[in-house]
Amino acid sequence: MINYFRKHDHRLWILSTGWFASSVGFALAIPFISIYFHSELGMSLSEIGLFFGFAAVIRSISHSAGGELADKMGRYWIMVIAQFLRAIVFLVMAYGIYSKWSFWGIGGVIIINFIFGSLFQPAANASVADLVEAKERTEGYAIIRVAGNLGWAVGPAIGGYIAAESYSNLFVISALMTAISGAIIGIFLRGIKHIAPEGETSTWKDAFIIKGNEIIFRHAAIVFILYLAIAQMIAPFSLYAVDFMGISKKQLGFLFALNGLMVTILQIPITRLLRNMKLTTQLTIGSLIYTVGY
Repeated sequence: MINYFRKHDHRLWILSTGWFASSVGFALAIPFISIYFHSELGMSLSEIGLFFGFAAVIRSISHSAGGELADKMGRYWIMVIAQFLRAIVFLVMAYGIYSKWSFWGIGGVIIINFIFGSLFQPAANASVADLVEAKERTEGYAIIRVAGNLGWAVGPAIGGYIAAESYSNLFVISALMTAISGAIIGIFLRGIKHIAPEGETSTWKDAFIIKGNEIIFRHAAIVFILYLAIAQMIAPFSLYAVDFMGISKKQLGFLFALNGLMVTILQIPITRLLRNMKLTTQLTIGSLIYTVGY
């Protein structure tokens, strides 16, 4: 086990720890937002769906902008600034819920939070590539995913108890965990640098050039279809399970915790088991298993 930790750059483990703290903060509150909208604000399922659909479009645009900023400003500063700004926004959300703001106030703050989250994620993902050699990147990203899903195991389990008592307290703790994430990255990852390939002069606009990038666009289109299904696990599933099937918020938290723990335990062993299999084959098998699950 010690040799396995030494195998990778120690900064990968620091990044994973920061990602874990961030995931705990996000997963504490976000699965319960749709429940709050429905049960406390009286919004319909269609209205909630439209909101999350609009938020997804904003996040997509922010992701592309975040990648460009990470290349220009550096991964380190984007990650640190985004996390501390997210922590502030979480506190504003807590105050808004405590003060019983309308949907427009709370929804607007949530979208701002999503934007800052979308700035953090491309920079953090790109940092993995900077810290891990090309032949080890699949495993490097598996480690980061384990950290994220461990956060999704811990966050909702705690959040289920807190949501049963106070929605606003969810976001106070989310703010604390996000600030801890920013502090971990800010203190221990100082100096991380992106080494651009020689002659690299790509810009944000180049991401939309189809000629020569057909495979990337086909891949993006297929992943988009897949995530149409995966996205149902957050808002629609949470709302259906609690407000329509009648399970408690605590039980919902444990369901998400079980999901996160399964990924945490199985991610790296399965990645190592399938490392000699074509990535496209792995994606196909994973999608088929998703199909059976849904």
